[in-house]
Amino acid sequence: MEELVNIELKKYLKNNILKEYELNDSGHNIDHINFVLERAYELSKIYNINYDMLYTIVCFHDIACHINREEHEILSAKRLYNDEFLNKYFNEKDMLIMKEAVEDHRASLEYIPRNIYGKILSSADRKIGVDNYLHASIGFSMKKNPEKTFEELIEDSYQFAIKKFGKDGYAVKKMYVKDKKYEEFLKEIQYLIDNKKEFIKKAQSVINKIINFIGNIIFLCYYINGG
Repeated sequence: MEELVNIELKKYLKNNILKEYELNDSGHNIDHINFVLERAYELSKIYNINYDMLYTIVCFHDIACHINREEHEILSAKRLYNDEFLNKYFNEKDMLIMKEAVEDHRASLEYIPRNIYGKILSSADRKIGVDNYLHASIGFSMKKNPEKTFEELIEDSYQFAIKKFGKDGYAVKKMYVKDKKYEEFLKEIQYLIDNKKEFIKKAQSVINKIINFIGNIIFLCYYINGG
């Protein structure tokens, strides 16, 4: 999508907004933003979209996670709407559309997103890989509850998967644009929900990857600092 976005706008967002994602948890960091950018572009091709707006919306949608995870969509939308640079670049109508899109992106939303940008963002923001879901849910829980055992972290992830992606999960029937990848993900995660031993095995593999990643960072820091 980047080649379709104004160079000045893209430079501003990269230099002034995206760096803040270093403060977020591993499920809402810059890797997540890059994933959502790719998915948003993929899902938007059949629509008449302003890519400056879509790119901006994605860049802002989780910016406030490190401040307040539970209300991050409201705080992130406010940041976007009050941004001085954006208010000079976009007109008032476009600013309101972008604000609403960010406010409406969470899967737990009780109403349908108010505009096509919100529908694309909400869909693009969904996990489409079981490993990605497990990494995000376990990584967030590790940071929030460092005292929990691995078994407890896995159980939390399992229960949340049921709540969100189970047959009656709140994210199952909220597909606002056609998305075959999300449909395949739902089949896989629901199979694991029905076969808990397989879910646990998969989760343990993800935990091992997280531990190895953290260990490598610690070793690298130790090495750089002269051991």
